[in-house]
This record gives sequence, structure tokens and C-alpha cells, in this order.
Amino acid sequence: MDETIYKRSPEGRNFAHGSEMKKFRLSFRNQMIDMTKTIRIGRDSTNDVVIADDPLVSRRHAVIEIVNGQYCLRDLGSTNQTYLNKNPVPPNTNVVVRIGDTITIGRTVLQISHS
Repeated sequence: MDETIYKRSPEGRNFAHGSEMKKFRLSFRNQMIDMTKTIRIGRDSTNDVVIADDPLVSRRHAVIEIVNGQYCLRDLGSTNQTYLNKNPVPPNTNVVVRIGDTITIGRTVLQISHS
């Protein structure tokens, strides 16, 4: 079956403007990380974002990854939860993040911005 894509549809806009995702950046404590891959956040030194000086942060606290073409935040079953825009993120559930969102892990606030 032949399928026509109209330029006003979401599929048409993605096709017309290229299907590339906008690149996001994670900023915290005067540091910036381009979100080009999975980003692991926690107290353990093996994480991409290490928050070692905050006792409310679990060793493996949360992850940001691309799921179905969108950046998603997932709490990894941490002791003290992860918050997106001051709302708790349910454990092991992907929540879409957008430009301007804030992630709170323990006492640490991370900001999502354009890359």
C-alpha cells in the first residue's frame, strides 16, 4: 500500500526537516554534559555524572537515555527518589524530559538545555 505523507503531519515535518533529534545538554554545578548517549547519575565513581558529596544520592540513582527518539529520565529504584520539575519520578519508569526541565537528585539540581 502506498502511503502519502502530508507536510503538516508530524511525520511530514520530521521528513521535511530531517529526522535528527535536537541535542540536549545537562548542566549542574558549573558543568555541562552533551547528552549524546546514555547518562548514568549517582554517587558511584563509575557513573557519567558523579554526585559524591550528597548523602541523599544513591550509588546508581538515575539514568537519562534515548527511548523511541526522545530523551527519558528513569529512577533506578533509588532510596530518596528522583524529581522532574519537583514531581517524583516513579521507580523504573521512563519519563520524557524537555528543554527547560529541572531534575532534582538529593540536594543537587540538574537543568536540561539546548546543546
